[in-house]
Amino acid sequence: MMMNRRNAMAVLAGGSLSLADAGFGLSAAPKRAVHSTMRLSQHGSGRATAYAEANKIVTVDEKTHVTWLDSVQDGFRVRIRTLDRRSGQWSQTWTVGPAHDNHGGPTLTVDSRGHLHVVYFPHHNPFRYRSSLKPNDASAWSDEVQFGRKLTYPTLVCGPDDTLYLTARRSHARMPWTVEMWKKPVGKAWEMVGTILRSRAGGYSHFQEALAWGPDHKRLHLSVRIYENGGSVEVVGYMFSDDFGKTWRGRNGRVIEQPVSAETIDVIASGGRVEGKSSHKCGTISVTADGQPVIVYSASSSPGAEMIVATPDGKSAWSRHGLASAVAGQWPDWRIGPAAEVSINRQGTMYVLATMASEGKNGVALISSKDLGRTIKLERPAAGVKQAKKWLANLERVTGHHRVDGRPGVIFTAGTRGKGNTDILNNDVFWV
Repeated sequence: MMMNRRNAMAVLAGGSLSLADAGFGLSAAPKRAVHSTMRLSQHGSGRATAYAEANKIVTVDEKTHVTWLDSVQDGFRVRIRTLDRRSGQWSQTWTVGPAHDNHGGPTLTVDSRGHLHVVYFPHHNPFRYRSSLKPNDASAWSDEVQFGRKLTYPTLVCGPDDTLYLTARRSHARMPWTVEMWKKPVGKAWEMVGTILRSRAGGYSHFQEALAWGPDHKRLHLSVRIYENGGSVEVVGYMFSDDFGKTWRGRNGRVIEQPVSAETIDVIASGGRVEGKSSHKCGTISVTADGQPVIVYSASSSPGAEMIVATPDGKSAWSRHGLASAVAGQWPDWRIGPAAEVSINRQGTMYVLATMASEGKNGVALISSKDLGRTIKLERPAAGVKQAKKWLANLERVTGHHRVDGRPGVIFTAGTRGKGNTDILNNDVFWV
């Protein structure tokens, strides 16, 4: 069923279409790539839906909660709205708290009781944390709690006993930058588990680490891109922990001494911004029903990039499946962008969300596969949105006591990056 003119104009004007309006029900996959689109905000910051490693969508029972970062006259604000999947109606917009700048957006998870947990605020500052006062309800929150020092880029998951686990980059004035791991047991304060990753060089470093649980909700998997020494080293790596972050191991089970470095991690790919080497970025990580980690990363060199799905080959290496050629074959005017997100739903289907670029425009590609990337299907979930710049897409994935059933939700920013980290912008934030 194609959208009629009235419905199409409603989408472009920032209205919403119910799934029934779009021609399909919640329980059934659509026959065509027609999507329910909702404009959540007209005040999105320059990085309203960044970053990939920070999960922003949680579905519990018949409610989906979505969070992002607005910019308003008096600063940056973490927002959240809730979709009632039965009625197709969205709640009002609630404010969770402030952020330091456009790097301070939220990450979201949920515990076994249905309480939402959100971490947000910093760019080289302490984190701020709140939990919902009622299960499966984003309308009221606990008092704000601060923890840590000089932290940025959180990734948050909830453990089997409802302990929260978080990793984040720690900046240092004179020492190499690091990744710290923190935890919060139920009813207790946040406490640091340890420094789990470290750059080998002083000055600016970036990590892009992401966390995912195995099917037993006990093995914790981590993917990371270690960027150091001005980008001369860019390593995509993997490790896992069976004791909630105290000990980390490579794919073959070997213990890796902490803090782990680009030299000691289980390396999937390596490169750097020097002649003859590709620049690498890491997306997120997901885990199959049989415990197999699935990592998405990009390798780019002029003129384009390759998006790669990596899985253990069952021996001593990694199997890789490129996605860029398939995207180019269907949409030859578009190039796939760096990094992406991966999510595996309850039915075992893998979804990869990627940004595309074409002659000054950006778009969003949703790639699905039932065989981990060997064969794929393509959709353009943002095709009905009029803005030329559609980017920083974020994909619903499991981080706690919830699941992804069917097609995962997507949010993205439509608008401009701005000139600096403190620009007050009026970008659109869309849900698909």
